[in-house]
Amino acid sequence: MKNEMTQAMEIVAPRILEESAFLFSERLEIADEPKAFWNPVGVELFWEGPSNGRMRLWADPELLTVLAANMLGIEETDPVCASKGLDALKETLNMIVGNCLTEAWGPGPVFQLHIPDAVDSSGFALDRESGFWLSAEGRPMLLWSGD
Repeated sequence: MKNEMTQAMEIVAPRILEESAFLFSERLEIADEPKAFWNPVGVELFWEGPSNGRMRLWADPELLTVLAANMLGIEETDPVCASKGLDALKETLNMIVGNCLTEAWGPGPVFQLHIPDAVDSSGFALDRESGFWLSAEGRPMLLWSGD
């Protein structure tokens, strides 16, 4: 059975990607998940409040430049995009978590969000088993939420 945050992330993540980064996404079925070696970039955000938890967002490294360019309104070839890709991924996760908390628990409860941070890719193997897969710009993304 899905928890509140998992249900919320399936609703919120595609909307945030479209509205903030102009990336259209679609859910990937298990058969479409990356099978070959995939070395994603991951970020994580913790929150505290009526419910405590964390969410991680894993993305194809090539997607970070696109994400930064779209969020900053500049060309992908601009050198700034390469240096701001991780920051763009962190901000995307920040927006997803904030919106998921409201989606799951309504506007009343107050949550404290920590600062998103990069995570080591060694944790990816566990997340892929219970995460929510998306494809954005033809590249895989994975969202995972837990305690």
